[in-house]
Amino acid sequence: MSRIRASGYLLAPALFLFLFARNAEANKLLLSDAGGGDAAHADIFVKEVKVSPIRAHVGDVIRIDMRWVYWGEINNRYYETTKAEIRANGKVVASIPFVYDYGASLGDEYIHAWSWDTRGFPPAEYRIRGEVFLWQDATPYDNFLALKEPVILLAPGVKFPEGQEAGGTGVARNRYWLWSGD
Repeated sequence: MSRIRASGYLLAPALFLFLFARNAEANKLLLSDAGGGDAAHADIFVKEVKVSPIRAHVGDVIRIDMRWVYWGEINNRYYETTKAEIRANGKVVASIPFVYDYGASLGDEYIHAWSWDTRGFPPAEYRIRGEVFLWQDATPYDNFLALKEPVILLAPGVKFPEGQEAGGTGVARNRYWLWSGD
């Protein structure tokens, strides 16, 4: 009797691992490069980037708002960790970690506002780009938006050219998104 009991103790962990591995494969919970199951239908697009003011002096704080949308599978069964970033002339000036995870629904919208402290930046024109990069995105060409007009930073105390003043707002919207005007 003791041999049967000992065999049961040895067999139970093997059966548990077999059943767990079988269920994990069926549910796509095994780890992959993306951090979850195969993300063949992952899709995020940047919907809007808004910058205010677009004419400022070095040392001013510039507000940057970005909206992006999850547009992948209807039932998300995986996750990925990435960053939502704001770049000025290619340099990251603001960033947050972003995780879309199990349960993300088609059309989920994410909104974040950054404050870019321009102290320490030289006076110049800065091209602003908002980006949410995914390795396995189905449409990587819509993971960023760049403003057409640059942010103009002047040295403190310098006056703006005739007819211009500090302030203004720059907006870039995804032209392929039907409801970008909302």
